[in-house]
Amino acid sequence: MDRNQQYLTTLLEKVPKWELSDSQHQDAFDRIKTSLANTPDLQNQLKDLYKVSDFSEFALGLMWIVNQIERDPSKLESSLEEEGFVLNLLKQAFGGSSGESSPSKQAFGFDAPQPSMIDPLPASDSPTISPASQASELSGSFQQESTGGSETEFSTTLEKLLEAVQSGSEERTILLDELTRQAEGIVAATASDNDFRTFCGYLMEFLRYVSANQLFDDIRVMNLISNVYDPFSQWAKTDAGSRSGMLEQSIEMLRDFKALFE
Repeated sequence: MDRNQQYLTTLLEKVPKWELSDSQHQDAFDRIKTSLANTPDLQNQLKDLYKVSDFSEFALGLMWIVNQIERDPSKLESSLEEEGFVLNLLKQAFGGSSGESSPSKQAFGFDAPQPSMIDPLPASDSPTISPASQASELSGSFQQESTGGSETEFSTTLEKLLEAVQSGSEERTILLDELTRQAEGIVAATASDNDFRTFCGYLMEFLRYVSANQLFDDIRVMNLISNVYDPFSQWAKTDAGSRSGMLEQSIEMLRDFKALFE
């Protein structure tokens, strides 16, 4: 995670989401934060957010902040004004007050979307979201982008989780949630490889068990993730026609994981 992504992640964590009265909007915001925190390409993820109906100005606001961070190396911590600025744009995205007279927007010199910051898709290509389903569609959009049956992205997140568990990093809980979400999407995608779906199904059950029982510091968790990662990494790098049986050992270990904790 580079400086820009770390700054933006910390800023979004400070935004008081409880000011969003709708719990679905709070959940959608949590998904946005997770996606931006774990994406390997922050700019592209923000561009994807820009394409979501009603969220273009919110995405542009985040891009604007990232641009300010790049221009000022001494900028290390967000301010209350920045947090209010982001909250204002977020409320607007979810259909609240547009906040055009908000001091935070005026203070930041960000009164309208700035198309020069991004090269958007034609309007006909952009997804639309009805007010009634806005929060659920937004969550689905990010789930599809983050999972999307991408073996490479899933492998990258699994590797990051292993590294975080080994080092005791605070990011391990975020990465565990992200990997669980990606696994859910892959299991639900009927077009995914059958062995991949089976692997993800058992891994998802294991990750939920770890989270529910707060076993992040248990050496058995680190060992199991390490043992299943290596075969999966090889499987992901192998041509689809030559993968048969490569995940059997990992699937078996995950299927029987509870025996390790009894």
